[in-house]
Amino acid sequence: MKEIVMKTRFSAKGAMRAGAMIMAALSLGACATMDSGTPEQIVTKRAQAYWDARLKGDATTAYGFANDAFRQAVSEQKFKQGHMATFAVGAEVQKVECDAQKCDVGTNLKVNPPLPGKKIGTIDVYSKQTWLLEDGQWKLFMEP
Repeated sequence: MKEIVMKTRFSAKGAMRAGAMIMAALSLGACATMDSGTPEQIVTKRAQAYWDARLKGDATTAYGFANDAFRQAVSEQKFKQGHMATFAVGAEVQKVECDAQKCDVGTNLKVNPPLPGKKIGTIDVYSKQTWLLEDGQWKLFMEP
């Protein structure tokens, strides 16, 4: 019997290219899964993730939710300095109403107000935000 031997040549460059293609495919699949559903469902998840990042002090993640015009005008460092401070200790998205390009979001915030000499405990504050559809992704509208 005659043996047939196949020789396969692997190069580091080819392996890296194949790995990059696999990672890109997995990333696209993850994005599609993450942002699937109705606009209300998508924006509810994104708005909650924004507030979760703010409450954790994760400026990079919170900044990433902002609309493009805001991010072009305000650096991440300036955002961190001017927008991350909060007296909120909890946040829960309560209401999301959308049309084709815009969603109005209502979030219940649990806030510990800083009242010198007084401890009143946590109070509820209702916050309203607008989310806009930009280039296929819902982003938090912020004034630069």
